[in-house]
Amino acid sequence: TEREQLGAAPGAAPLLLALTAALGGDVLVPRPCSAWWVPQARLLGRAVYHVPTPAECGGVPDSTAFLETVRRVRAEGGDPRLLVLSVADDPTATVPPPEMLHEAAEAAAAEGLHVVSDETWRDTVHPGADPVLFSPAEMYPRDVTVLNDLTGAFLPPSLPAACARFPATERGARLRARVLDFLTATGALLAAPVAAAATYVLNEPEEVTERRRVGAALHAQVAGAVHRAVLGAGGLARPPRVGRH
Repeated sequence: TEREQLGAAPGAAPLLLALTAALGGDVLVPRPCSAWWVPQARLLGRAVYHVPTPAECGGVPDSTAFLETVRRVRAEGGDPRLLVLSVADDPTATVPPPEMLHEAAEAAAAEGLHVVSDETWRDTVHPGADPVLFSPAEMYPRDVTVLNDLTGAFLPPSLPAACARFPATERGARLRARVLDFLTATGALLAAPVAAAATYVLNEPEEVTERRRVGAALHAQVAGAVHRAVLGAGGLARPPRVGRH
């Protein structure tokens, strides 16, 4: 990743808002999804369409349901342009299998949608879970912007910072320029002390990586205990693999 591919903001919400404004059109998200995704689009007056996830995981839409939704929205006069997904899912604590992630990214690319991949929790895989974690940017680098909220695994809430990695293409450069204009116009800029903290943790010194490792192990124990209790009560839930849910 080169410096010219990056953008930063005081939190992931302003970044997603700026991306949604820059891309235009309607937004598609998996169901369920992170609670903060949809308000960004609604604030801009954009329509949001929820697409069911596969039975095996959350974070990505079922590819068949996604294609059906895109075609239905267009037939009704809509203009779908953005798919938001997550490779380390916030509400379901799952990691999509590579083949399902590829199918979703392939379907979005085929239909001309840009993908925003929320990878905030990708560094918090639970010990022993060992899922195969890929980014859609590794599969379709020209069509994917990666979003990472450092306040998740790296920084405390008092230091809000997030970054976006744009495609290394002419279109990606134009998208980055529009996003930075939006952030500047709305005053969503990183304060110098927060930028210094973000720079420090992105270099991943040992004390940061060790704290992240211990935190992931603790959340894995708690989530595992809750999962066993749910199953013991007769409920159905996917085993937690990542994050804090």
